[in-house]
Amino acid sequence: MKKILIIGSNSFTGSHLVKHCLDHDYKVVGISRSDEYPEIMLPYRYDFKPQEFNFYKLDVNKEIKEIIEVSDNFKPEIIVNFAAQGEVRNSWKYPEQWFQTNCLSVVKLTDELRKKDYIKRYVTASTPEVYGNTGNNVEENHIYLPSTPYAASKLAGDLHLFTLFKRYGFPVVFTRAANVFGIHQQLYRIIPRTIIYLKMGKKIELHGKGKAKRAFIHVRDVAQATMNIAEKGLSGEVYHLSPEEEEISIHDLVKIICKMMDYEFEESVNLIDQNFGQDGKFSLSSRKIREEIGWNQSVSLEEGIQEMIIWIEKNWNKISQMPLEYVHLV
Repeated sequence: MKKILIIGSNSFTGSHLVKHCLDHDYKVVGISRSDEYPEIMLPYRYDFKPQEFNFYKLDVNKEIKEIIEVSDNFKPEIIVNFAAQGEVRNSWKYPEQWFQTNCLSVVKLTDELRKKDYIKRYVTASTPEVYGNTGNNVEENHIYLPSTPYAASKLAGDLHLFTLFKRYGFPVVFTRAANVFGIHQQLYRIIPRTIIYLKMGKKIELHGKGKAKRAFIHVRDVAQATMNIAEKGLSGEVYHLSPEEEEISIHDLVKIICKMMDYEFEESVNLIDQNFGQDGKFSLSSRKIREEIGWNQSVSLEEGIQEMIIWIEKNWNKISQMPLEYVHLV
């Protein structure tokens, strides 16, 4: 049985990767700084009770020694790191905290992990925001031009990992995914927030009037791609994860959800000018992973949204009582 250590296992994508790996007979250890979330937000506990999963509550900012001890005892062939401060808007308020988690802790952690000969692959979940506002279908060698403290902090961590690969042959690979969505997603994200606000009769605020364009990729497709890259990718390489569909404006995305739920768009939104310095467009080419590794997406945007509507409807009594705003943890 293969062993994988997932840092940030409470995160949206991390928790789906836990489930994916358990479904494919991996032995999994998860690490996150908070206690395991309620079952409704953890896909691997929502459907069944895992038998080959152990969880440790450890903080990458404060407990590197303890994380290394867990790793040494478990000896995983694969480590995937999702641990990050990832909310763009608040990175302007607390930039030093974003750099602490996304850069300095990466430096401290991987300076220890590079010495471990049991590690065959280290996958880091990067972000296309390191490129800034892009043209169409940019590839993995695109120039870096981050626009936010979040993006700059993630790039700083990535650049350090590149140095470890060049100097020590550290077996790192990088994933940069389009906007990830699916059931169990944080409720403040645009798709679940829209569904919930419509059901509550609350208006949805569209910053920048919803003009920003994004591509959306389903979380199960990201989990599959992450493992494909872990097993078949080349060390030191970056892989884009994006759908074949073209980018869609947030304005049009919300309009689609309104139509699917039988609500009038104009009566359901407030268009706001401020956009907090976010980039207008990310457009990634995923040709590399499709041609070199053979990955393909399996879930369309419309299918994924419909699944989320059903999930929220099914669990409405619990979801309607949960916080709907981003909660900042120090």
